[in-house]
Amino acid sequence: MQLQAPQFWESKGLLSFLLWPLSLIYGFVIIVRKLLFKIRVLTSNQLSVPVIFVGNLRVGGTGKTPCVIALAKALQQKGFQPGVITRGYRSQISRHETKEVFIADQALAVGDEALLMAQQLHPLQIPVWIGSKRYLAGQHLLKKHTTCNVIISDDGLQHYALARQVARDGGKDIEIIVRDDRGEGNELLLPAGPLREPLTRPRDLTFNMKIYCKDHVSLDDMTPEPQSCEIACYMRQTYQLINPTIKQDLNHWHGKHVLAVAGIAAPEKFFKPLRDLGFHIECLALEDHADLSSFNWNQYPRSSTDVILITEKDAVKCQHLQDDRIWVVPLVAVIPNAMIDCISEILYR
Repeated sequence: MQLQAPQFWESKGLLSFLLWPLSLIYGFVIIVRKLLFKIRVLTSNQLSVPVIFVGNLRVGGTGKTPCVIALAKALQQKGFQPGVITRGYRSQISRHETKEVFIADQALAVGDEALLMAQQLHPLQIPVWIGSKRYLAGQHLLKKHTTCNVIISDDGLQHYALARQVARDGGKDIEIIVRDDRGEGNELLLPAGPLREPLTRPRDLTFNMKIYCKDHVSLDDMTPEPQSCEIACYMRQTYQLINPTIKQDLNHWHGKHVLAVAGIAAPEKFFKPLRDLGFHIECLALEDHADLSSFNWNQYPRSSTDVILITEKDAVKCQHLQDDRIWVVPLVAVIPNAMIDCISEILYR
């Protein structure tokens, strides 16, 4: 099943025009659904601690996961006790179940993104819970981790069953929309375009994700514009899949025959920075959430492929592989201190 964004979403053309009537129907469903929650035909519940919703307007692949990880780490450094809830896409839990994700879990059981967050955050004692019903996941997290005083919801902007009192109306819950260089494409709703909701959808903050392969960009002195700031994501260092303690700078692979593999929603976000560094690479784009553990790596012999670079999201699905050519390229997000201060002030209301 193809889970990558179709190219016609990026511009207005014949196919998007033909699908436009379906977008009108989709938009009408959005309005009706919001109304049903507003008049309480559909029920929603609010958690006892503030919730930061990190989501996007366009479907998939804008950089929510590294943003959630960076935000959780930054808030902990500010003295908060954060926890993370996420749907657990492609996990094996039922619709009414919730589960805490641990480092020892399998990606096929809990979902690749949830496991990646757990690997990054559990060593810092930041819990990660999955569940399609975010309120239940948050409830169970708070019941077990009683010191948690703020929850970060990975996605969930459109999950109105989890009620919120948003910061822009004086509340302590925060809705953050994450954008990348693709912007909103042709600015049309599904299926004619990539948007889950109209561009006019309110939000408290906007994070614009930029990927850098160069030296560290100083964000400490940057003052975010009102309700918006740039989030720097770095692809600089690599580590060996079979032995993560062995690390190499990304530039180490210059002059090598490199195979770059990405099973993510927007694979060009992984390939383009490598090309910009002048790498001689062969690119292999797989479907989003593809199972790399069953991939036939033998079709890329050592005689023609010196090194294989993969994303961290893909790495959690093939940790058992023993190919010493496979190196993982982390994507590390850095949020400006001024924006963390802004978020902290809202949470302290």
